[in-house]
Amino acid sequence: MDKLLSDLKKAIEIFHKNLAMQKPYLQQEVSNLIQQNCTNHHIIERHLDTLLDLGMHNIGKDLFIQLLDYYKTINMEDAMFYRNEYDKED
Repeated sequence: MDKLLSDLKKAIEIFHKNLAMQKPYLQQEVSNLIQQNCTNHHIIERHLDTLLDLGMHNIGKDLFIQLLDYYKTINMEDAMFYRNEYDKED
């Protein structure tokens, strides 16, 4: 049983490290969306969904807020939906 728990702990640690390795890519994606003044809500919401999911693992919360603040300038109503979802996670 101890071996099983130890293996599970290692697997979870590897999983978190792999997730954290995605952050530089996501930072670039968020920067590109904002710099290019993207207004395509499908693209923005896909990124918000991804960041919201990663936020459950304490990864990319800062990027979520950054993109959410940008999205508020485009669609306040839908941005507030994402804000409420984010608040549920905390």
